[in-house]
Amino acid sequence: MKALMFIIRRTFKNLFKGVLKKPSLLIGYIFIILFIALMLVASFAMPAGLIRSGSPEFFTGIMSLVFMFMYYTYIKLGIEKGSTYFRMADVNFTFTAPIMPNKILLYAFIKQIGGTILFLFIATCQIPNLKNNFAMQSYGVWMILLSAVMFALSYPLISMIFYSWASKSSERKKLLKRLFDVLALAVVIVFITSIAKTRSFVDSLSSVFTHPVIRYFPVIGWTSSIASAAMNGFTLEFWIGLSGMGLLIIGTSIALYRMNLDYYEDVLEGAEYFEAAIKAKREGNNLRFNLKVKNKVKQNLSGTGAVSIFFRYLLELRKTAFFLFLDRSSVMVIIAAIIFKFIMPDEANVLTLATILFFAAYMLLLTQMQGGIGKELEKHYIFLIPASYAQKLFFATLGEHVKNLFDGFILFVLSGILVKAKVETVISCIIAYVLFGAVYTYGDILARRIFGRIHSKNVMIFVKAIANLLMVAPGIIGGVFVLTFTESEFLMLCFIGAWSFVLAVTLFVFSTGIFKNLETVN
Repeated sequence: MKALMFIIRRTFKNLFKGVLKKPSLLIGYIFIILFIALMLVASFAMPAGLIRSGSPEFFTGIMSLVFMFMYYTYIKLGIEKGSTYFRMADVNFTFTAPIMPNKILLYAFIKQIGGTILFLFIATCQIPNLKNNFAMQSYGVWMILLSAVMFALSYPLISMIFYSWASKSSERKKLLKRLFDVLALAVVIVFITSIAKTRSFVDSLSSVFTHPVIRYFPVIGWTSSIASAAMNGFTLEFWIGLSGMGLLIIGTSIALYRMNLDYYEDVLEGAEYFEAAIKAKREGNNLRFNLKVKNKVKQNLSGTGAVSIFFRYLLELRKTAFFLFLDRSSVMVIIAAIIFKFIMPDEANVLTLATILFFAAYMLLLTQMQGGIGKELEKHYIFLIPASYAQKLFFATLGEHVKNLFDGFILFVLSGILVKAKVETVISCIIAYVLFGAVYTYGDILARRIFGRIHSKNVMIFVKAIANLLMVAPGIIGGVFVLTFTESEFLMLCFIGAWSFVLAVTLFVFSTGIFKNLETVN
């Protein structure tokens, strides 16, 4: 075990030394640490229920829905690919060493504890929003973080057990997958039936996901009960959930440690999948990772010169889309924005469509800041096309604007029908959504031109996200002033759209020089 602990210590030392050798990268990490510290201060210092005081049932329903979705996604993926604590470096280095498999599993479990930092960061970023809408207990922040830790530690163990049993035969794997799908479908049917009766998303969420069957359901109910203590206090559900999760994690770990294990083949496929996912994330391609690519798409590859870049990009979008340009990222943005409409406080109904626009623009930022459009600029043939820099940049990014226009049309037409908005308001939201996407796209390209690819991908994503938020903030603030003086949502959206248009054009002008130097994009 001493050799394995040496690897952990050496990994942290090398990481620390690597950051110190790159001052520019160190600044980025310091900026991230300050941001996390600010979020922690805001989470603990800000008063609870600042905007509204949602019901404890609604809070419990949200926690149950979130953990149900996360457990379903991760465990089903574990059944298919094999959940693992290991990276390929661990597979190649430790699996061949003369060390007991039990100790190697303990070593991986210790590493996984460090991986829970990501879940804690995600949970911390959502706490201020939760405290704004719910009157949480003074210790509520700790309960949410504790539930995130329990989830991060439990799902790999559960997935490993399921995968070990299912990997014996294809029939077992199909049986488990169908069982999970049937349970998920049953929950969806019950929820839709409840919505049909109550005609309220909030009431249905509060009633369905606070049912005793779900509250005491193993793992999912236990984890959500721990998080629900942030508002409900230390109830019997909390102690049952905490005890159940503690016994599950400790008992499963001890059992695996003492068993005569032979899990090497079981975790190998999961380690390869995990390594491929990390590689895709570093390349800014994680949203398209593991997508099914169509072999045949009915679309002609036409156009000459720089225009051919546009048609080629549309063809690539069609290969991974469900319908036309509607892909996984589009569905994420549209569903999240529409659900957000249903859980908004009643006081915000006067600006329902504008609020959906702001949330959709935020979701669009999360999807576009991965830098996927930069992959197009890395194609060397773009430098050989006999066209001006502006033409090549415009047609290389036009496909992204068309996709945003398609997504925005679906989102705001559906939302406009739901809230009975005016036609001009719907059109202005669609245009503003496309312009927000243009700002994010050209901001990404400008950052690539200025900084190149010398920085950590994660640091650059974080910096670009903050920069984009700072750039669009003046337009949103100005739009609020316009709304205050004119009381017109349409004029507010026009002002925001105009600001985004000027900003997008400015960023486009400064980004065209990216084609002057090949090393800038590679």
